[in-house]
Amino acid sequence: MYIGKKMGIRAMWVFARKNLIKTLILSTAVTCVYQLLHWKFIAVPFLPVATIGTAVAFYIGFKNNQAYDRLWEARQLWGGFTNVSRTLTASIISLIDDKEVRKAIMFKHIAYINIVRLQLRKTIPWATNREDYHRQVISASDEVKEFDDAIEALFDHMDKKELFEQIKHKGNIANLALKSQFVTVLKLKRDGIIDEYEHSDLTRLLGELYDLQGGCERIKTTPLFRQYSLFSRIFVNLFILLLPFGLINEMSKFGEYGIWLTIPFTTLISWVFMTMEQIGEASENPFDNGLNDTPISTICRNIEIDILEMLGETNLPEKLEPYNNVML
Repeated sequence: MYIGKKMGIRAMWVFARKNLIKTLILSTAVTCVYQLLHWKFIAVPFLPVATIGTAVAFYIGFKNNQAYDRLWEARQLWGGFTNVSRTLTASIISLIDDKEVRKAIMFKHIAYINIVRLQLRKTIPWATNREDYHRQVISASDEVKEFDDAIEALFDHMDKKELFEQIKHKGNIANLALKSQFVTVLKLKRDGIIDEYEHSDLTRLLGELYDLQGGCERIKTTPLFRQYSLFSRIFVNLFILLLPFGLINEMSKFGEYGIWLTIPFTTLISWVFMTMEQIGEASENPFDNGLNDTPISTICRNIEIDILEMLGETNLPEKLEPYNNVML
């Protein structure tokens, strides 16, 4: 998630350079053909072009609203992970006297939320930004290995190698990791450490974690309706293609030199529309590890620190700091 108050010129250039170059070439070509070759017939009335532009603006606005709703829901779900984690930790501390049992349960919980994070960060082809699609497909095999290595290292750090061996070949590792917590809580009840009501409260909290995980998986595996994403790009490209042909007729009213204003105005207007379209596209999948995505790595680290502090641990990991104004 980008948290800077301003975005530098360099970052904006990287984000927009391809579209700027394309529209600059298009508008220059149209203007040269119109002015130097005297092909006056290529000019079209501006009113139809403006009408298309208005319709496209409304369409992009609707798409961007839908994309933002997905992004905001993702942030709410991870806010829920934070709240439930704190409540679960406080409940475990108040109900269980054995410090080692407390640590075993909550360390397993820390492993669980990080597994959810790693699973959500896996690449899905439709959810990958077009600009990064080629790079991510090439490294898809490496990504699987990195995921497996990260999961193993996580369980090793939490001293849960036995649990890792049981679930490492399963499809949804997070699901089984949380299931093991239900088994642990049931054992506490059978051993007489907690009573039936306390067991019910703990299972309710674990059930809330399943709800939160399911909400994140729904966002991850369900695309924004493809017709919105596909036709948004088509409509914007159509408008940009027609724009210089409509503007050149208007700019010719300012005289022979005014015609050349078609180039900068076409480039500027095209940049605005293409940027609006890209903003929505970049926000469709809030777990794509992109510039504007939900900072789930930072949230997981904060949850881990909160839990360890509540357990009375002194060896705490450092908070993740933003890198170039980006929280991961």
